[in-house]
Amino acid sequence: MSISTTEVYDIFKFGRFYIVDISSINQRYGKNIKMGLFERSKRILEIKKEKRTKQRGEVRPDTKPEELREGSIGTLDGLDFTVLGKLVYDWGGGRWEEFYLEFSDTEEHKWLSKEGTTLELLDEVESVDAPDPDELKEGTVFEFQGEKVKVNEVGKARIVLVEGSFPWDIATGTQVTYADCEFERTGETLSLEKPAGARLEVYRGNELSSGRLELF
Repeated sequence: MSISTTEVYDIFKFGRFYIVDISSINQRYGKNIKMGLFERSKRILEIKKEKRTKQRGEVRPDTKPEELREGSIGTLDGLDFTVLGKLVYDWGGGRWEEFYLEFSDTEEHKWLSKEGTTLELLDEVESVDAPDPDELKEGTVFEFQGEKVKVNEVGKARIVLVEGSFPWDIATGTQVTYADCEFERTGETLSLEKPAGARLEVYRGNELSSGRLELF
C-alpha cells in the first residue's frame, strides 16, 4: 500500500512535521512506515561498516569531502540520521539550505539549517502564542512561552529548490516571510516562517558545531 502526499499531510498538519503518534499511523497504513525506517537503518549499518573497512586501510579512502544532500547518512551526537529532503531558500542577498532529517534510533524528525558554515539543529514547536513575522521589526522584543525573544532579522525568501521526500506538499517558487530571533536568556534560536497562503511555522534550536556532525 502506498501513502499519498495528501494522506500523510493530513496526519502531520495538526501540529508538527514529525510523527507524534507512530502507533496510530501504523494501524492505518500497516508496516510501510516501519519498513521504510528499517531499510534506512540497515543501509546506515552497511555504510558504517564500509567506512570502518576504509579506515583500516583495506580500501583506499575517498578524499573527496562529504556534502549534505538528499540521501546523505551520518551521525549527530552519536545518533544515526538520514537526510530525507532538502530545501534551498533565496532571500535576494544569498541563500540558505534546510535539510529534513530522520533519526532512526529515536524515530524523530528534525531540521538542519545551513547558511555558509553556520549549522543549526531545529525542532518545530507549537505556534499558538508566536507573532506573525509580517508584523515584526528588527530589534523588537516579544514574549514567547514565558520568555523574552529578540528579533534579529526579518525578511522574505523564495524556495528555489525542493529535493527528496516530505510529509506535506512543498512547491518550488513558494514565498516565505521569515523572522530570525533569539531567546535573550539562553541564546537559543527561534525561527518564524510563514509560507504564502499557509500557517505559521515555528522552530526552536541551537547552533551546531561541525564536530558534532559526521557524514559517511
